[in-house]
Amino acid sequence: MQLTLTTRRATIADIPFLARIEYEASLPPLDHCLWEDILQGTGTDALTFIAAKLKANASNWGNVNDFLILEAQGKPVAAAAGYLPNPDDYCPLRLSALDAIAQDLQWTSATAEMFRDRYLESWGGHCQPVFLTPQAPWIIENVAVLPEARGQGYGRALLSALLQEGRSQHHSHAGIMVINGNHAAHHLYESLGFRPYQTFHAAYFVDQFNLEFPGITKFSLSLQSHH
Repeated sequence: MQLTLTTRRATIADIPFLARIEYEASLPPLDHCLWEDILQGTGTDALTFIAAKLKANASNWGNVNDFLILEAQGKPVAAAAGYLPNPDDYCPLRLSALDAIAQDLQWTSATAEMFRDRYLESWGGHCQPVFLTPQAPWIIENVAVLPEARGQGYGRALLSALLQEGRSQHHSHAGIMVINGNHAAHHLYESLGFRPYQTFHAAYFVDQFNLEFPGITKFSLSLQSHH
C-alpha cells in the first residue's frame, strides 16, 4: 500500500497535538521536559501548560501558526515550527502573556508568581542569553515525530517540507539547535544539509549558570538556491 504523506499548517484545533509534539521535542536526550521543574507545586503538568501557552500565543519558539504538521494517511504524526526570532527575547516564554496563561489554568496569583520566579531563575533572568542568540533569520524548533510513528522517515519528510517553505518565504538561512547527545537529531539535520555553526559545551553551562547540562550545538543551512 502506498503511504500518503501530506503537510498542512496548524490551526488552534491542533493545540492538543502540538502540545504533545512540543513535549516530545523537549525530552531528548535527557528524557526530561524543560517545563517540568518550573511547574513543580503548581498542580499543572507539562502538557497542560504547553497547551495553555499555545492558546495564549506566548511562545518565543513557535506559536500555532508557525507549525507545519505532517500527516500519514490523514493522521497527524509529526510537526515542527519555523519562526522569526523575537529580537528582544530569545528565551522560550513571552512572560508578558503569563497572566493569560495563569487565567486559563486557573492559577492563583501566588502560583503565577511562583512560576514566574522559577522561570526567571531557570533562564538566569536574561532575555538574550548568548547561547540562544539566533544564528539565522528563520529558526526551526519543536521538531518531533510521535513515538509510535518513529523510524519511518517522517522527520526527514517534515523538515524537507518546512525547509521548502522557508525558501518560498525567501529566508536566506535556517537555524536549528540540538542538545548535545541527541545523536539521532544531529545526524538527521546534517543529512539535510545543516552544518554546525556554534557549540556551547557542558563547561560553559557550569561556568555561566552553575548548571549540569550537556550543552547545545546550533546548526545553520543556506536556503539560497544554487544554480
